[in-house]
Amino acid sequence: MARPRERWKIETTRNRVTGYIPNEDRPSSRPVLASMSELEGMREQEVAIFLAERYAKALALHQRREVPRNKSTFRGATLTYLEEKLWEGSTEPYSQSFNKFLEATGDFKLSDWSNVLNKQFIDMCRNQGLADSTIHKHQRHIQGAFIWLSKHQPEILPRNIEIEKVQVRFKKKQPHGEPTVWSKEEKTLYHAQIVSCGNVNHFRAYMLARYQIMRLSEFWSLPLERIDLDGGWIYIDNVQDFPHNGAYVKVKRKQARKIEIHPTAYDYMVKDLAARAPEEKWWLDNGKGKPAFLLRNSISCAFGKFRDAAGLSGDPLHCFRRSGITEMLDAEMMPVKVMALAGHHSMETTMGSYVNRNALEGSKTVAAII
Repeated sequence: MARPRERWKIETTRNRVTGYIPNEDRPSSRPVLASMSELEGMREQEVAIFLAERYAKALALHQRREVPRNKSTFRGATLTYLEEKLWEGSTEPYSQSFNKFLEATGDFKLSDWSNVLNKQFIDMCRNQGLADSTIHKHQRHIQGAFIWLSKHQPEILPRNIEIEKVQVRFKKKQPHGEPTVWSKEEKTLYHAQIVSCGNVNHFRAYMLARYQIMRLSEFWSLPLERIDLDGGWIYIDNVQDFPHNGAYVKVKRKQARKIEIHPTAYDYMVKDLAARAPEEKWWLDNGKGKPAFLLRNSISCAFGKFRDAAGLSGDPLHCFRRSGITEMLDAEMMPVKVMALAGHHSMETTMGSYVNRNALEGSKTVAAII
């Protein structure tokens, strides 16, 4: 059997990256995914994600052009869903889910649906090493398409198809199921790794994650105009989604808010902002008014490496957030105030998922986050 071809390859003589899309009855398609200049300055993981997104777009375009549209089939129906539904964000995650399902089952008539197809999809994903949470995400995307088609295109799907989704079992963070938090000593170890790396934008991200308990999506493309040093506030709202021109990473209900700046973060911000170039406009800026990180995942990846180097465990960004929330409650701050600062919709979320009860010692200290 022939060896599977790679999805893309680098053509050094032409200074570009081309994709590979096979065709059954004619030569394969080779769309240009990117020029080498577009990839300059990106880390290996950033390049892989960037090219995967470009390949998904090229594949979707190829399928629209080359595959005869039969709306009664899964392929035709999902293409109709992608093209005719009113979208606010990117359709790429949905397109990837549909293509993944087709990879497992091939195209089929919606009237021939059975749970056997769903099982084939689950088995293939597990054989590829995908987590159940990822499989569940793909199934949610497909279920959403079926619901929309049955409601808005009943001539394609007269009755909704219910998908039996995999059960996602969450691992306990600690022996007693308490969320992972880091002690002052553990955060000191992490701090040392951040300092030693010498990347100013990694340190800027660290300051907002540790002292402001902000989510990655909230500070990743935070504009400098949202930082009010005179008033001592940071305003949190929708931020720009850099890979998707004109799109935004939208905050959920109760997440849009303003939070007071922690004294340690304030002292750092005063010095940092004073040293900025006039053209800079983002908290994580490359020094020329452009984003330092095109993709959020590159920050998560770097922070994971610092954690490993420090000999710690847990998701660093979530650990800083949980640790800060736990410390504020330990300092006897009102729970409703902590909930508001965290941008949670309910007290149940704050107390049930972000507080380590074993770390609450009833301290009488006035300082909130250490």
